Amino acid sequence: MKTQNRMKIITIIIIIIAIVLVIIGLGGNKESKINQDKDIIGGKTPIEMCYYRRTPTDSGFSDVAWIKLNILDEKITGEFQHLPAESDSKVGTFEGTVGPLDQSIMGRRALVWWDSLAEGMNVKEELVIEFGDGSATVGFGEMIDRGDGVYIYKDKANIYYIDQMSQMDCESLDEKLFVEKYIRDNIATIATDKAVLGGTWYVTIVNVIPATDTGEVTYEDGHIQSKANFVYTYQKSPQNITITKFEVKK
Repeated sequence: MKTQNRMKIITIIIIIIAIVLVIIGLGGNKESKINQDKDIIGGKTPIEMCYYRRTPTDSGFSDVAWIKLNILDEKITGEFQHLPAESDSKVGTFEGTVGPLDQSIMGRRALVWWDSLAEGMNVKEELVIEFGDGSATVGFGEMIDRGDGVYIYKDKANIYYIDQMSQMDCESLDEKLFVEKYIRDNIATIATDKAVLGGTWYVTIVNVIPATDTGEVTYEDGHIQSKANFVYTYQKSPQNITITKFEVKK
């Protein structure tokens, strides 16, 4: 009898605990939903914009540049990578402020501080970004140390802008960058043809088209060059890729 009563008490306690946990969970979800709604209604959800450019050069390589922008009211953060074919690359994240629509450029202008990495050196420098619907560009110019290790334009009147980057969906850009890096890192095992004279394949050009899950790659081993088309499947989260077809061009 005592055993039965004890079991009833334990059962009641378990039920009470379960009810309390459910109530707490519902309350937390409701609060989370309210906070999300406040962010959206209050304009606190960042606007994400992405741009990309790949320009083939006479040397057979490509100049590449891409930028990601996250805009929240007048604040802007993001990442910019400038990857010229025949000079040193410069990459890094940035933060700063963005102005209103400028009719003279039919876009907006942002002034940011770029934590750039080039030739193994990390430098904080001033950067002007112009962007709008369809395209974006970044201004470069002669830089000087303002006295504290941060570099600023010597003369903003003499800024020159790189070729326009075209706007693209940010998820597509993420996919493109991930797949292209995978191909570069793994071409030695992905390629179906063999390197010669003890060489190892390395990529010189790769271009991925997320809309069709296809791409083209040029690679060499120091002796011969080869080209191929490939087809892939991509998983967004967690990021993963499978090459389903690799066809060497004859």
